[in-house]
Amino acid sequence: MQKKAVIYIDVEDDITAIIGKVKDAKEKIVALVPPKRTGMLQSAVNLRLLARTADNAGKRLVLITSSSALASLAASAKIPVAKTLQSPPRLADAQDSSSSKSDSDDDVIDGGDLPVGDHAGIKDEEEEEIIVPEDLESLDMNSDVKPKKADVDDKKKSRVKVPDFGMFRKKMAFGAVGGVLLIAFLVWANVVAPHATVIVSAKTSAVDIKTTLSIGDSLSNDATKNTLSSITQTDKQTQSVSFDATGKKDVGTKASGTVVFENCQSANDVTVNSGTYLSVNGLNYIAQSTVVVPGGKDTNSDFKCDTPGESAPVNVVAEDVGDTYNTTAGTTFAVAGYDSTMSATSTDGIAGGEKHQATVVSASDVQSALEQLKQQNTDDEKKKLQAKFSNDIVLIDDSLSTVDGTPKLTPGIGEEVKSGQAKLTADITYSLMGVSKSSLESYLSTAIGQQLNGDKSKRIYDTGVSTVKFSNFQAASGKKPATIDMTGTGQVGLKIDDGEIKSQVGGKLSGEAIDSLKKIDGVNDVSVNLSPFWVQSIPNDPNKITIQFRLIKNG
Repeated sequence: MQKKAVIYIDVEDDITAIIGKVKDAKEKIVALVPPKRTGMLQSAVNLRLLARTADNAGKRLVLITSSSALASLAASAKIPVAKTLQSPPRLADAQDSSSSKSDSDDDVIDGGDLPVGDHAGIKDEEEEEIIVPEDLESLDMNSDVKPKKADVDDKKKSRVKVPDFGMFRKKMAFGAVGGVLLIAFLVWANVVAPHATVIVSAKTSAVDIKTTLSIGDSLSNDATKNTLSSITQTDKQTQSVSFDATGKKDVGTKASGTVVFENCQSANDVTVNSGTYLSVNGLNYIAQSTVVVPGGKDTNSDFKCDTPGESAPVNVVAEDVGDTYNTTAGTTFAVAGYDSTMSATSTDGIAGGEKHQATVVSASDVQSALEQLKQQNTDDEKKKLQAKFSNDIVLIDDSLSTVDGTPKLTPGIGEEVKSGQAKLTADITYSLMGVSKSSLESYLSTAIGQQLNGDKSKRIYDTGVSTVKFSNFQAASGKKPATIDMTGTGQVGLKIDDGEIKSQVGGKLSGEAIDSLKKIDGVNDVSVNLSPFWVQSIPNDPNKITIQFRLIKNG
């Protein structure tokens, strides 16, 4: 319940006085009650002034009148009107003015009939409590929406129903789409979706394959010749290893010096060649150059050599190491190939000979080092080679082999190892062989087919490639290829044609199809899976039937 201010306009009030009363009103809602005849409010300009004043003051202005003409003017100023203080306000239609002529004096509140003093004399406590309609607050004074017409007119209009053709068209469209979807679903459910899987369990018998194969990268798959094509992967690595030398050997320095040859053998010059051996006390020395020894002289004419011819100094080296070859100056040597009339004498002595036992690299040391070199990376190299093969290759582990390159040895064989250890470096090529599963499948299929001896009532269900085992690998030697023993077990059984089964079960119920297939010799069990769940029989279309074989191995 909300109070409003009620201002009764006197016939003598001008617009300024009314504006002042509106401004002075304390309530938010101000009801103006004009006298029956007031020329001041019959001005549209004055009514707009009142409306603007109320808006600026934040008040709601309501004109209490039943005059259609005044209500029309109030509507032009967007001032709602009410016929009584208890009636709901509304914006009158501006055209209502046309009916203003029919206004009755009895329908208006004549403020002029009330004395001004009576208006002023109304005390607040005696003032009648006025019920403010709730829609006054919600009424949009600035709205351009046309005012509601009379309730009677609305009721009359509401009785006329106009068909909603838009909604009708929507329902028709939804119905058509639903019909198409229903037809599509029925076609899919009865024609496209039906599918059957027929699982036939058949017994098989084992066929053992045991043979020795020749394998090589250049060979072909030939079951009649027992040859199988292989694939070889290689990897070359330069590796080195340090090892302890174990050989022993006397080593040292050979004694050397100079000698001069003396010739009493002939009066003529004698040539002594390089490489001529000299000897003394059982030890040999070797002349390092060729020298001419002048002939001896017979000064007494007694046919004796009184003065031997003497050569220039010639370098000689002891035959072996050791200080036993050292001699003093003046030592005389016999000259091989000459008698005593030809000799050699050391001028300054033979010296520098020395000998000791040293540790040297032996041939067996080198062989041991090579074996050590091969073994130290075998596992790693094998893994590298295995990684080079594709997944469809069956590896022959025993075929891992190495090929040695020319080893480099520091120090060499027979040389002294002063540091205690020698070093061997060599290029080693690792290789590993494998056989593709497709080659094995081809070979086994042919080999098992040979055992079937042309029996067309049987077929190979499993070549046994997954059971193949290799053993006793022998590497290639010369022109002979590598060989290996192979064992495997295949599975053969009754030949059942997929097409014949599909033709036999098409269009039948599951039970009928099972009974029919179980009559085939070799068939152990049959099951049928239909899909989707509403399918009751096997489709007639062979493309919608899947045949699966489950083998029951018999040995």
